[in-house]
Amino acid sequence: MSEAIILAPALQWSGSLRRKLMANTAFEQWLINAAGQALNRKTILQWFYDLKGDDTDRALPVTDIRRVLRQLRERVFFTAMVRDLNQTASVQEVVGAMSVLADLAVTEAYKSVATSLAELHGIPIDPNTGKPQELLIVGMGKLGGKELNVSSDIDLIMIYGEEGETDGRRKISHHEFYGRVTQRMMPVLSEIDADGHVFRTDLRLRPDGDSGPLAWSLDALENYLVTQGREWERYAWLKGRVIRCQAFAGSDPRSQIEQLESLRIPFVYRKYFDFDALAALRGLRERIRLDWQKRALARTGIDTVHNIKLGDGGIREIEFVVQLSQLIRGGRMPSLQQRGLLSALHKQDKAGLIATDVAEQLASAYCFLRRVEHMLQYREDEQTHLLPRDPKICADLAQAMGMAQADFDAQLTSLRAFVSQTFRNAFRIAGMGNDDSDDDTPSPQADTPCADLNDHIQQRVGEQAQAVSKRVEAFLDSHRIRSLSGTSRKRVEALLPAIVNMAAQTETPETTAVRLLALVEHIAQRSAYLALLAEYPETLARVTRIISASPWASEFLSRYPLLLDSLIEWHSLLAPPDFEQLAQQLRDDLDACVLTDGQPDVEQQMNLMRDTQHQVTFQLLAQDLEGVLTVEQLGDRLSALADMMLTETIHRVWPLVQPRGERSNLAPPRFAIIAYGRLGGKELGYASDLDLVFLYDDPTDEASELYAKLGRRMASWLSTMTSSGRLYEIDLRLRPDGDAGLLAVSVEAFSQYQTQHAWAWEHQAITRARFAAGDPEIGQRFEDIRQQVLLLPRDSQAFKNEVRNMRQKISAGHPNRTPDFDLKHDRGGMVDVEFVTQYLVLCFGRQHPALLDNLGNITLLRLAAESGLIPADLASKSGDAYRTFRKRQHALRLQGAEKARVPSEQLVAERKTVQALWNTVIAD
Repeated sequence: MSEAIILAPALQWSGSLRRKLMANTAFEQWLINAAGQALNRKTILQWFYDLKGDDTDRALPVTDIRRVLRQLRERVFFTAMVRDLNQTASVQEVVGAMSVLADLAVTEAYKSVATSLAELHGIPIDPNTGKPQELLIVGMGKLGGKELNVSSDIDLIMIYGEEGETDGRRKISHHEFYGRVTQRMMPVLSEIDADGHVFRTDLRLRPDGDSGPLAWSLDALENYLVTQGREWERYAWLKGRVIRCQAFAGSDPRSQIEQLESLRIPFVYRKYFDFDALAALRGLRERIRLDWQKRALARTGIDTVHNIKLGDGGIREIEFVVQLSQLIRGGRMPSLQQRGLLSALHKQDKAGLIATDVAEQLASAYCFLRRVEHMLQYREDEQTHLLPRDPKICADLAQAMGMAQADFDAQLTSLRAFVSQTFRNAFRIAGMGNDDSDDDTPSPQADTPCADLNDHIQQRVGEQAQAVSKRVEAFLDSHRIRSLSGTSRKRVEALLPAIVNMAAQTETPETTAVRLLALVEHIAQRSAYLALLAEYPETLARVTRIISASPWASEFLSRYPLLLDSLIEWHSLLAPPDFEQLAQQLRDDLDACVLTDGQPDVEQQMNLMRDTQHQVTFQLLAQDLEGVLTVEQLGDRLSALADMMLTETIHRVWPLVQPRGERSNLAPPRFAIIAYGRLGGKELGYASDLDLVFLYDDPTDEASELYAKLGRRMASWLSTMTSSGRLYEIDLRLRPDGDAGLLAVSVEAFSQYQTQHAWAWEHQAITRARFAAGDPEIGQRFEDIRQQVLLLPRDSQAFKNEVRNMRQKISAGHPNRTPDFDLKHDRGGMVDVEFVTQYLVLCFGRQHPALLDNLGNITLLRLAAESGLIPADLASKSGDAYRTFRKRQHALRLQGAEKARVPSEQLVAERKTVQALWNTVIAD
C-alpha cells in the first residue's frame, strides 16, 4: 500500500485529521510509519518515552506531563483512526489502545501531582505499616472494562487506605492530601489547552456524587456500600478496576487493593439471587430506555433512531443484557465475574445461560455499533453517538465503514432490531421470567389481610383449621418473626394466605403448613427470599409440592435456602443433568476463585463445590419426587455427581500439597480414587457416605509422604464443614490394614495385600469396587488387580463358611429388637442378596467370566442364572425383590425414617424369595 493510499480513507472522512496535517506537515510522515504497526501497550509506552525524552520512571513536572500526555493522546487517536479506516485494526485493538492510554495518563498525572504536593507537605504514611500510602484510583465503566471508545470520558473513583497525616513539615491529613491530589489531577487530564486534552474526567460515580468528598477512605466506602449502596451502584461497580499507580518509593498497596476487592465483589455479586433487587433493576432498565431523552433529545432534538449508544437497540442495551445476568448470577458463578463485555458474554454462552446464536448476534451487534461509534467520533474528534441526518454524510459514513450504503443501512437496522428485542426480553433471558408485558411482577396468590387470616384458614382448610391456626399463631410469635423489620414482617404476613392456600391443596394440610412455615421462618432474615416467594407465586407452589412429598426434602431445602433459586427454572430443574457441561462449568468457576495475588481462594472454592453439589442433588431430588427417575437412575446420577466432585477435588488439592514456588505447570498426580460400597456399585443415596481407597503409582523417594499428604488434604477438603455445609462424609477404613494402614497405598502394595493378605470380607468388598477419579492408567491397573483377586482359586465350601460367619457378624452388629422387618440387615433382606452375589462372583468367576464385571446385583443374578448357577425363576424374583427393597428403603428415607424398617406383615413374599435364594446358594 502506497503512503498516499494509507491516509486516504481517513483524510476523506475526518476533518480533524485534515486540520492536524495542515497545522503540522511533519506529522504526516510519522503517522504513515506508525499506521503500519499494531497499537498495543509496548508501542504506546515507547511513544511516551520518546515524547518524555527518557525511559525512566521519574515523574515529570506538571506542566511537562500535561504536554506529553496530550501529544501522546494525539498519536494514539490518529493512528487508531488510520488503522481502523484501513480495516487493519479490530475493535478490540482500538478500545484496548485507548484504555492503555487512559491507564498510562492517569498513572503519570497522579505521579506528577502527588510528587509535587509531597514536596510541600510530605508523604502520606500508612500508620499500620509505616510505609508510604498510595491513592487507589478505580477506573469505572468502559475504562474499568478496558473498552474505551476513541473520544470517551473516563469515570474515576479515588480511594485511600488509612486515615493519618503526611510526614512533612507542613503536615496535612490524608483526607486533605488525597483530595488535593484529585483536584489537581483533573486539569492535567481534561483541561483543553493549545495541545488539546487527554480525557474528559468524571468523578460523579463516587459515593454521594458531586456532594461527596473527592477521595474516600476504605472504611468510609465500606460503610457507604453496606448502608446506602443502591442497585445502580452495583451496576456501576461491576467493572470497577484499580489502576496501579505508584508515586512513592517503597509503597505496597496490595493489601489495600485486596481490601477494596473484598468490598466490591460481595457488593456487586450476591451469593444469593437478590429478588429484592429485581424491581430496582427493572427500574434501571426503564431509566436506560429513557436516558437518551434526557441527554440526546433534550440537547439536539434527535430521535432514538439516531443515537446508537442510548437509543433503541443501542450499545447501552447490549451492556444491560449482559450485565444483568452477571449481577443476578455472578455471585454463584464466579466465571461470570468479567469486567469486559465480550468476555462476559462468552462466559454466559459457555455456561449455557444464553443461547449461542443470541450470544453471537449480540457480539456482532456490539462490535459493529462500537465501530460505527468510533467513525462518528473520528470525524471531528468529539464525543458523539448520533448518526448523521445529512444524506451525503450518511453515504460517507457507510464508505468509511467499507460498505455500500444499502448494505450498511440494512445491517444497522437488523442488528439494532435484534438488540432492542433482546433488551425487552432481558429478564426472561436472565432466567427471571417473562417480562415482555407491563405486568411483569406477579401478585401473590392471596391478598387476604392478616387480621382476616383465621377466617381464610377456616374456609380453605376445613377440619384442620384449628390446628393450622395455632401453628400460624406460634409462627408469628416466634423470635425470628418478631425480630423482623416492619417491611419484612408485612411481607411475611402477606404471604401467609398464599401459604394456607397451597397447604390446603395437599393431602396433609397441617403437616405441609407446618413445613412451609418452618421454611419461611428459616429464610425470613433474608428478605430476598421473601421477595422471591412474593414475586414468583409459582415458586411457592413448587416448594409446596416438594416439601409436602418429603420431610427430608423439606429439611434439605431449609438447610440450603439458596436452592430456592432453582425452582424458578422448573423446566431446567427437571432436565437430566449434563455432567460433562457441569464439570466444565464447575472448573471454569473454580478457576475464577482467585485472590488478588493470583493464588486460589480455597475457602471460596470449597464453598462453591458444596453449593454446586447441593444444586445438582436438589435437581435430582425434584426429578425423583416428580417420579421421572427410577431408583437405579437416581443412584447412577448421584454417583456420577460424586465422581465429578472427586475429580475436581484432586485437581484443586494437588497444587496445595506442593511447595508454593512449584505450583504452576504441575504434571497431574499419579494418583487414583477407588470407590467401594454404594459409590462403587453406583447405588449412592442422597446422604450416603463415600467409601474410598487412595492408590498411587510413583517411584520417587518422596512419593509415599507426598500422596499421604494429598490424601489427608483431600479428606479435609471433602468432609470439612464450611459455611456452605459439608461435601461428603468419607470413610477410608477399607484401605489395606484399615485405620492402621497408610492413607495412600502404592499400586504394588495394594496388589500384594489383596492377593496375599486380605480377608475374605475384603474380597467380598472388592467385587463392587471401581475406579472413580484420577489417573486412568492407575484405574486400569486397579481393575487388573480386581480381576486377579476375583480369579483366585477358592474352596467353595470354605468360602461359604466365611460368608456365613461374616453374615452373622453383620446381624450381630445391627440388632433389630422390634417386630418390624429391617430391609437391609435382617435375614431375607438386601444384605443376603449382596452376600449371595458376592459369593457367586468370587467362587465361580473363573468358570464364568461374565460375572467378573461390576454390573450390580440384579444383573449379576441374571448372569448367574444364565450360567446355570441358580434357577432362572429364582434369580428373576430375587432381583425384583432387591429392587423393591431399594425402592422402599429410598421412600422411607425421603420420609425421614432413621431406619429402613417396615411392618413384619409387609413384603413377606419378597423376604421368602430372598431366603430361598440364600438357602439355595449358601444354606445355613
